[in-house]
Amino acid sequence: MVDLNFLEQVANQIKRNRQQLTDVEDELATVNFRIHEIPLKISTESTFAKMIGEQYVDATQELETAKERLLKEKETLTVKINDDISAFITEFTSPELVIPLEPNPLVADGSTFFRYKNGTTFKNVFDILSELLGLSSPILVKDVMFSPTEIVIKVTDEYEAKQKFLSSINQVQKTLSIKRRKD
Repeated sequence: MVDLNFLEQVANQIKRNRQQLTDVEDELATVNFRIHEIPLKISTESTFAKMIGEQYVDATQELETAKERLLKEKETLTVKINDDISAFITEFTSPELVIPLEPNPLVADGSTFFRYKNGTTFKNVFDILSELLGLSSPILVKDVMFSPTEIVIKVTDEYEAKQKFLSSINQVQKTLSIKRRKD
């Protein structure tokens, strides 16, 4: 049994690793720039160091070592992110998925509102889900709006709302399954 709480943790990990990957890529760009710059400046820098009585320090080896470390870290993070996205899709498309909704919805303004149990929110789940589906949050599927705080269905009959909810979740799961096969 998988629930949105677990998927929230996976989505949070994806976001954390993506930020770390961005930081590594920025650092790698700086290192690559410095490596590229050394041959252009070596003549001036070494002559200047000699002239002022200092030893010229060639940072090429140190930068190459840093570059190798950063490339390995980038590869590791990329694999982790891809594995986590794959796990997210697998778990979200599982027939065992549990969405912790309050059993008694609120019917108001021509819609049925299902809130998550204990006022829980699932911001990271819906950020990743929106991205995977290519939609903006909140996600709208067949008169059902999925958001981090609630699910809103544009009908007032509770039974019909449940049917639309199940149909929409099924549609989202099918779309994610297709995406998984393409990747």
